[in-house]
Amino acid sequence: MARPGFRKYLPAEKLFVVLAYGFLAVFAAACPFPFLNVLAKSFSPEFYIQQGKVWLWPVHPTLNGYEKILEAQGILLGFRNSLIVAVVGTTVNLVMSSLIAYPLSRRRLPLRRTYVTLVVFTMLFPTGIIPMYILVKSLGMINSMTSLILPYAITTFNMIIVKNYFQTVPDSLEESAFIDGAGELTILFRIFIPLSKPVLAAVGLFYLISNWNIFMPAVLFLTSPSKYTIQVVLRDILTQHMLEDQLPFDKGALMSKAGPEAIQAAVTIAAMIPVLAVYPFLQRYFTRGIMIGSVKG
Repeated sequence: MARPGFRKYLPAEKLFVVLAYGFLAVFAAACPFPFLNVLAKSFSPEFYIQQGKVWLWPVHPTLNGYEKILEAQGILLGFRNSLIVAVVGTTVNLVMSSLIAYPLSRRRLPLRRTYVTLVVFTMLFPTGIIPMYILVKSLGMINSMTSLILPYAITTFNMIIVKNYFQTVPDSLEESAFIDGAGELTILFRIFIPLSKPVLAAVGLFYLISNWNIFMPAVLFLTSPSKYTIQVVLRDILTQHMLEDQLPFDKGALMSKAGPEAIQAAVTIAAMIPVLAVYPFLQRYFTRGIMIGSVKG
């Protein structure tokens, strides 16, 4: 007997469900393999990687790839600069997204649909590199960390997710706050934001990953090596060792040293560590925040 609230599947529907879950199970099982392959390469000498012997487990494990990274100049400065951009940038992103999402989520805003249309319109025509460079230069932000934060203070897609979540907050809470004499900012920071932790955590993770991985703006806008983010520093390390690899090496050296592929793998793992460390703390909010924020119109 079927449980209340559950209908009985037809044979064709059962087959579809079985195939769908089977496909998802295979896909989920395959997802870790690229990561494990990169991880194995980061601990393997270059010779065995070039011979195609490294798959999911390192061959003759070595830490040479990570030692090359740690020995490089500017690695600690790069991590510090990226940490500053990630923390400050994500904070600015969340504040700006909330400030814009709040009025757009209220039906009492005059011309609300017009403003929403204008905001969505910006998603269709993103800013090009040349106009962005001219803007940053005209504002005097060249070779400044602010050039990696202020021009990217908000992402329309993430703001819309926050707006949709704000629309789920009952109007009665807002009306009660108005009766008690609360202002707009008080309502936003005392009512809406505390009730929106799931979506803010999910969107904050998106912003954090974007800010941590920022690369092209750092290449374009930063001229001093002391201000390079970790992504630019790691790019320079990889480029340097790719040039070194053009020199002749004997087989014995290749069997014990880290070459371009090993260093590239180590660079990839090093760049992923901070995000992997933060994600478990935000995971419980992630699915709930995205689902509610994406389906509410």
